[in-house]
Amino acid sequence: MEPGSVGAVLMIGHFIVSIFNVQLGNPVIYSLPFTTMEQCEMYNEYMPKQPIQLDIEWKHHTRSQCFTAEQFQEMMNRQNPNPKSGKPEGPMNP
Repeated sequence: MEPGSVGAVLMIGHFIVSIFNVQLGNPVIYSLPFTTMEQCEMYNEYMPKQPIQLDIEWKHHTRSQCFTAEQFQEMMNRQNPNPKSGKPEGPMNP
């Protein structure tokens, strides 16, 4: 997919949760680029909406949502406001 051809991004998160509502470890979160929002929403329809019972104690929850490319980029910029320059920041550099 060409860099300028992304119109929407589907973010998907997978969570494992116990019957006591305790999350097992960190969630697995990833994103998939799409050319249009319609393609993203169509693919999102295939994602599980109800938890999947793994065994007597654990359930697998999937959460997914489509974002425009601009919304996604804004979220990523908030998560990492300073792009890495290759140099450590702060008083470590005399």
